[in-house]
Amino acid sequence: MTERTLREAADRFGTPLYVYDLAELRRRAAELWSVLPEAASLLYSLKANPHPSVVAELRRAGCRAEVSSPGELAVALEAGHAAEEILYTGPGKSAAEIEEALARGVTSFSCESAAELRRLGRATAATGTRAGALLRLQPPTGSKAGLSMGDGRQFGFTPEDAVRACAEVPSGVEVRGCHVYLGSQFPDVEALRDGFATARSTMELVAREAGIPLGVVDLGGGFPWPYATPGAGAVLTGLREELDKLLSTWATGPAPQVYFESGRRLVASAGHLLTRVLDVKERPEGTIVVLDAGINVLGGMSGLGRVLRPATGFVNLSAGDDREPVTADVVGPLCTPLDRLAVRTTLPRPREGDLLCVPNVGAYGPTASLTRFLSRPPAVEAVYDGDQLVSASRPVVSYEAVE
Repeated sequence: MTERTLREAADRFGTPLYVYDLAELRRRAAELWSVLPEAASLLYSLKANPHPSVVAELRRAGCRAEVSSPGELAVALEAGHAAEEILYTGPGKSAAEIEEALARGVTSFSCESAAELRRLGRATAATGTRAGALLRLQPPTGSKAGLSMGDGRQFGFTPEDAVRACAEVPSGVEVRGCHVYLGSQFPDVEALRDGFATARSTMELVAREAGIPLGVVDLGGGFPWPYATPGAGAVLTGLREELDKLLSTWATGPAPQVYFESGRRLVASAGHLLTRVLDVKERPEGTIVVLDAGINVLGGMSGLGRVLRPATGFVNLSAGDDREPVTADVVGPLCTPLDRLAVRTTLPRPREGDLLCVPNVGAYGPTASLTRFLSRPPAVEAVYDGDQLVSASRPVVSYEAVE
């Protein structure tokens, strides 16, 4: 996608504006497929970006779907995913949403506790269905992930609890294997290999102690890519060979079906956020740049300090080489001091009306932002295939009566 296309999109649809490139999605999917074992399944994690066009394009690229809510399930089904090939995950599934998923044809769930196994069993009885469960495990050791799921104590069984739960699996539920997700943003092939090895050893321990088959193992992901700054993820050359060696034989029996998951690696580079400079203020303590995009559009959880704050990187599409660099705080338009996108960042001196681009925001853009805060309209999301416009839409925020 060219800078000219980005500028034309901003002129046509206004800003703030997200632009997604389907051609880049296909490139990233092909790259990831090339470094995974040939027989593996790759699941797209809709939490990264549930835009229907994104989900549909990745389905066409061979990815299955991993969903964590009724809304994500609806998008996956509308995008053409077969219900029986969707994996339903998440640490707090209600009885109602499990029953809804079963009624819509979902048969695979990642279960995180004995209580959830029982809840799944009651739901199968209520709906006259059967379900397969993967036991989500919390390995006892840490990982080299940038954002470790080991820090999230709400996720999964301990190995000991999983073994105990296997003694009382409810009727209507079949334990088909295990699921481990160690975290996001592993820095390189070695760290990924070591993480997957930890996941495998934890799964084999539980399978051996509980006497359950490992028909399916979900090893998670963690494939790295930058967020909201220029650059690219670590090259993954050699990962397939490392995984082929790691997964060739299993102490628990025949080799299982292996799942991997990815959100960020598949979609981050396909997304650009376009935003205009509303104001530039020179203060004794430094320059302040005010944009029309804030944490309501990009990285709301980061803006509130709930996750690591991003060092957002900007490309000025209006500036030539004649602009001297300036160190500035870049803020959004919201009426709160929390609305900061970058602190003490260096960029060509901006001017009112300049068009800035934030790259690598195809993942965790609108879906991780405070879209309802201060009731500002959501950003338009435009979908292109290379430089060809496919669609443009804005999410609708409304209220409906409940009785």
